Amino acid sequence: MPGKLLHNIENLDRVVGGINKKSQELAVELYSHIVKGKLYPTDCLTAEIVKTTENAYRDVQIGFANEIALICESLGVNVFRVRELVNKCPYRNMHLPGSGVGGHCLPKDSWLLAYSVKDKFVPKMLRTAREINKNMPLHMIELIKECFTKVKKNLKESKISVLGLAYLANSDDTRNAPAIPIIEKLKENEVNVVVHDSYVKKYEDVNIVDSIDEALKGSDCLVLVTAHDEYKKLNLKKIKKLMRTPIIVDGRNLFSKEECEKEGFVYKGVGK
Repeated sequence: MPGKLLHNIENLDRVVGGINKKSQELAVELYSHIVKGKLYPTDCLTAEIVKTTENAYRDVQIGFANEIALICESLGVNVFRVRELVNKCPYRNMHLPGSGVGGHCLPKDSWLLAYSVKDKFVPKMLRTAREINKNMPLHMIELIKECFTKVKKNLKESKISVLGLAYLANSDDTRNAPAIPIIEKLKENEVNVVVHDSYVKKYEDVNIVDSIDEALKGSDCLVLVTAHDEYKKLNLKKIKKLMRTPIIVDGRNLFSKEECEKEGFVYKGVGK
């Protein structure tokens, strides 16, 4: 977890896998000098399944939230209001939908867990959740195209500003970031893609600029991918003056649909 690594290493409970009882005891002894949380010794295979299952569990939860978001979009309902009310029920904790799932662990651990039983059983839920989450960046492209159709503007040779390249808010971690397939797909459509991310200064051949104003100047569409804190403070009136075409595609529920439309924006958001 970028930003929480040292805290987590010291304070979280740990499952310690050993190839035999002696190795378990030695590993627990080593960790006991570092970890303040509880240590749970077990065999290696159980520890590996616990690790992959914990991440697969979260991936499935997010996949569920994303599917409900797609349902809500189709029915003209705000998924974030639905989530708020669902979570009023005791023991419910519906996750946040969004533009995609990134990081090192979640995109791979469901597949690792499924592959471990490839000759014995075909997992369905893990695969389905993974496909849903993998396709959310492509859904962002669909929302962008819908906006351009509404304003009767050609996507080709337009300028699109992507805000956020890191997969996690307020971090510089770009591993499997959902912004990457969004940028790649836009480039396939011959779009001039300009990216802003205060935490990421360089990434392959992506055009990353230093200021939000520079990214938005003359832009035909603002695509919000990562919920960095600084984006929560954006002023809609200022944004509109900078942009050539007032379109916002919101992948993290940072903008109010009503406020955006009141200011004259064409707005699309995941789950709205």
